[in-house]
Amino acid sequence: MKNNWAVEIRTTCKTCGGPLPNARFRTFCSKKCRTKSYNTKNSGYNKKWQTAKRDAIASVPSDDKCRCLVCGKFYVQVCTHTVQAHGMTGRQYREYFELEVKRGVVPDWYRKLKGDQAIDNETFKNLAAGAKFRFKKGQKGLGKYTRSPVTMARLKNLHKLTKREQELSPNK
Repeated sequence: MKNNWAVEIRTTCKTCGGPLPNARFRTFCSKKCRTKSYNTKNSGYNKKWQTAKRDAIASVPSDDKCRCLVCGKFYVQVCTHTVQAHGMTGRQYREYFELEVKRGVVPDWYRKLKGDQAIDNETFKNLAAGAKFRFKKGQKGLGKYTRSPVTMARLKNLHKLTKREQELSPNK
């Protein structure tokens, strides 16, 4: 039985075109070039497979995820998805759909989980370090921004609750 393959004898690297250092190297000049070649060869398949898997998971309706208002799929972090899939930033997404601009579109359990993590690893202390840079009432030189309708409704409700608490307090 005759073999139908031939040994390829190269003098240059298949990836970068540089000279091969010695007889031990037949196709690539280094491990780095070999890894680069293998990764680029398989990258298209992996990307398609990962996208298909992610879409299959996101297509299933779920109460513990938020729905993307652009494509209708379900994600834990919707704004991360909009950046990757729809090419719009999280802020653009929230402004377009009139959501709260300063709050991410994530489920309540995820917000609580991240809050607990901030307390556990003490990153909440970073807020105290940034206090000197925050806006102070009556401060000049800062532009006013428009708040979303959702934020305005939340602030009005918060104001009503605060007034009601003051009326009910016995310290008057």
